[in-house]
Amino acid sequence: MNDANENYQIKTVTIASMAMPFTIQTVSYPNRPYPYEITKQAIQYLQTYLDQIDQDFSPFKNNSLVSRFQNNQLLPSEFTDQFQEVLGLTTVFRDLTEGAFDPYFDNHYDPTGLVKGWAIQHGFEYFLKPLLQQDSIVAIALNDAGDMQLNTKENNPFQWHVGIENPADPQSIIREITIQNGAIATSGFSKRGQHIKRISPDDSLTQATIIANELIVADVMATTAIAMERQKFEAFANKQNLHGLLITNTSQQINF
Repeated sequence: MNDANENYQIKTVTIASMAMPFTIQTVSYPNRPYPYEITKQAIQYLQTYLDQIDQDFSPFKNNSLVSRFQNNQLLPSEFTDQFQEVLGLTTVFRDLTEGAFDPYFDNHYDPTGLVKGWAIQHGFEYFLKPLLQQDSIVAIALNDAGDMQLNTKENNPFQWHVGIENPADPQSIIREITIQNGAIATSGFSKRGQHIKRISPDDSLTQATIIANELIVADVMATTAIAMERQKFEAFANKQNLHGLLITNTSQQINF
């Protein structure tokens, strides 16, 4: 943090859902009463929400909505509002990216590539962002493995400093991004291997970081960058007014 952030304290809580750790950070004034009970309740609501999303959207649970949809067992009358929203969003992004973002895996519908960012963004908006109404809290963030939604109270100078991992050396930071409000998502192969299906033989990109207002957009577009041919994505990013950082397999950094 820089000097402008020295007069604050940061509290960190980690919860587990979707077989992943989610980190909640609150930034507050140290000389004002901290709303422990209100914050605890908000995090409990967030936990319940994430568990419900996992139950409905996990392709690994036989009775989830996604699994039943894959097996043609889910009736249209059983489509929840959330399921319809996710189904619609995956269709929109598939069309927008000309198939680079593809919600189908082995010919089965699998919206996992969108659901995590969608759940973080909505969980943040529903349960964490309202904490900024508390007098002592000035900023809040929800983070899962580098995909994060962040917010700072209006007219407050606090800034988040987010380190972007070096894909060639995961123990080091290749770039630091300063942000007050918005979302950051990073996709690549440094941690989970070849988990993104490329639609082009061009494999020159190893990592993509997208900065956007909403994590849904940042997350999907980071995946799109890796899946799409590099030059095509650069043109696509320019057309869509996207911003971020690309890392090539020769460690070249491309800002856009």
